[in-house]
Amino acid sequence: MIPYQVRPAIPSDAAGYIGLIAAVLREHPSVDTPYAPDEFAPPIARIRDRIIEVSGSANSIFLIAEANRQVIGALTCGGGTLRADAHMTALGVYVAKDWRDRGVGSALMQAALDWAARSPAVERVELEVFAGNTRAIHVYEKFGFEREGVKRGLYKRNGELLDMLIMARLFTKGKA
Repeated sequence: MIPYQVRPAIPSDAAGYIGLIAAVLREHPSVDTPYAPDEFAPPIARIRDRIIEVSGSANSIFLIAEANRQVIGALTCGGGTLRADAHMTALGVYVAKDWRDRGVGSALMQAALDWAARSPAVERVELEVFAGNTRAIHVYEKFGFEREGVKRGLYKRNGELLDMLIMARLFTKGKA
């Protein structure tokens, strides 16, 4: 098995990240994501800027899984920007098709949750997952996420309304 590593993203990862997401969006059958293949084409500079911005944030992180100098997975946590929601961060994760079921997604999740546990700012990590994606829901529950609610008919694909499950994991931090 080819070794991989999980690490914080650096600006030069921007093109690889875009390539990863574009490849995932072109898969057939399609993966559970709200994006259509032609709806994700950000300029490399925008992703580079986001990586730089996140690196200085207490409630956001941008992680890359890399093998043979290729981006094979990514996880982002985008933190709230108001005083009222600065304690939360929203998680999203993508893994290249050939790297699924090889521990990459779990390694990204574990790294993100370890970061959240250490971060003095993060008390809540939340995510949304398609309600029919039982495999992903099982993985999230394995990592301590709990179901909080459903956004009914949030997305539409091929004329079908799709529900999104809201899940979160809370971190109790010591208060001085």
